[in-house]
Amino acid sequence: MKPIARKAQGYEVSDIQQRLNKLEYKILDADGYFGYKTEEAVKQFQQDRGLLIDGVVGEETWAELVEATYFIGDRTLYLSTPFQSGDDIKTIQLWLRSLGFNPGPIDGTYGPKTEEAVKSFQFNYGIDEDGIVSFDTIKAFYKLANVLEANENVELPLKKPHPLSSIDSIVGKKILLDFGHGGSDTGAVGPGGLKESLVCEDIGLLVGDLLAMLGAKIIYTRSLGKTKDISRRIALANKEKASLLISIHLNHSTNQKAEGSSTYYYAGPKNFSVAGKKLAESILAELISQLKTKDCRSHGKNFNILRLTKMTAVLIEPVFITNPTQEKLLKKSDFKQKIAYAIFDGLKKYLEKAAEA
Repeated sequence: MKPIARKAQGYEVSDIQQRLNKLEYKILDADGYFGYKTEEAVKQFQQDRGLLIDGVVGEETWAELVEATYFIGDRTLYLSTPFQSGDDIKTIQLWLRSLGFNPGPIDGTYGPKTEEAVKSFQFNYGIDEDGIVSFDTIKAFYKLANVLEANENVELPLKKPHPLSSIDSIVGKKILLDFGHGGSDTGAVGPGGLKESLVCEDIGLLVGDLLAMLGAKIIYTRSLGKTKDISRRIALANKEKASLLISIHLNHSTNQKAEGSSTYYYAGPKNFSVAGKKLAESILAELISQLKTKDCRSHGKNFNILRLTKMTAVLIEPVFITNPTQEKLLKKSDFKQKIAYAIFDGLKKYLEKAAEA
């Protein structure tokens, strides 16, 4: 979709305003003009949902806005193609988890695992076991309101379908490496003209080589120099059933003095990836130690590449490409190799701790 931003007007803007009003981000008049109040409401929504805060309604913000405006009872939920998604489904998943039924990841997607959990709940409660969340099933949940409210705030389990028991167990395991942006989507561009997408490819290939030496099977989510939208990357990741996904990006800012390393893991309003947080923190520690950069911390975010993938996933931003000094370093092969080693060492230490647990 074409991004919708300040000064835009029309039906699309009115739709955005109505959805924000429904979520109590008060714009008052849904007049179809994207002014200051609408921009501020969008920014607040993005902040609350763990998205990039830019006040622009792009593909990811729009998808999140649509999902957020679904409430329990707004529609009948069932297994379909494509899968239904929304906050109403996320609430059902949280309720199921609280009652001891495993719906899979709390991702707001009504997939086979969620349907199976709904059927188990229906069977145990004595209502039609059809996997459809309609009036009778919702009524049954509401009768258990006290239990559900007491247990609604939960952590996600370790998001890894194939647990890694030791460093040796990496042999033959699938690890997905995601180069940020690509092709016509260059990502951020440094003051000297260096493109984020090309640097991410260089670093990703170096990380892949290091992991391959340990016997890992490396899969890249896109080809070099090619564009592939985020939904196709996510579909590939889930199809491959990998153990880990590492998405490599570079940070950017309008302030050219901004510097430092940051990492990201999945976190929603009521849950987060325990394994993702541990991996993100492990890699960040190595980036800070080996690159001697400032600590921009590890953050829980709701990015699609973290939320919709079925494995432990992290997104990494080693340095700021918009910082002239760091951009110059990124042009040097030895510095990119140093970044790759930091990512590799952080991953290795994460696996060692996981094996000891």
